[in-house]
Amino acid sequence: MTLSPRWRKFVLVVHVVSSLGWLGITLVNAVLTFTSVFTEDARRQHAAILMMDQIGGYLLVPVSLTALVSGIVLSVGTKWGLVRYKWVAIKLVLTLIATGLTLFSLLPGLRELAAAAESTMDGVLVPAGRRVDGFYPIIVSSTMYLTMTVLSVYKPGGKTAHGRRVTATRARERQPA
Repeated sequence: MTLSPRWRKFVLVVHVVSSLGWLGITLVNAVLTFTSVFTEDARRQHAAILMMDQIGGYLLVPVSLTALVSGIVLSVGTKWGLVRYKWVAIKLVLTLIATGLTLFSLLPGLRELAAAAESTMDGVLVPAGRRVDGFYPIIVSSTMYLTMTVLSVYKPGGKTAHGRRVTATRARERQPA
């Protein structure tokens, strides 16, 4: 399956916008995490934590799945292929990991932190250890997104073994009998 130029551009726009949205959500959550960790104002802390849950709870799943699906469609529908080039295969693995961590670790953690904030709405700060946990997903996801961006721009590593086999097979098929 090869995408027409019009469809390729459309899917590319969807992929770039959803990927930037995912990064934007992460950066907003970074600011809210810093606010929740470093403020001594319980109301501000609770508001930051509850906003992280609102933003993450409503936006992370559709945005991350859109980035994943559009990336797969784009790679399958273009010359790059899904596992033909190392940089595409690495991006696929990183996106699958990031999506899995979002669904099975980050979102449950945000919901648990929001529940802790709601249970201490009487002016008590959420315990510091629970707040600092929010830094790890931000560091991991930001590093992954930066890596995927570098891979998309520089396209390092050449073809995978599968990609070399496909190229060799196609070259043999084009030779006259």
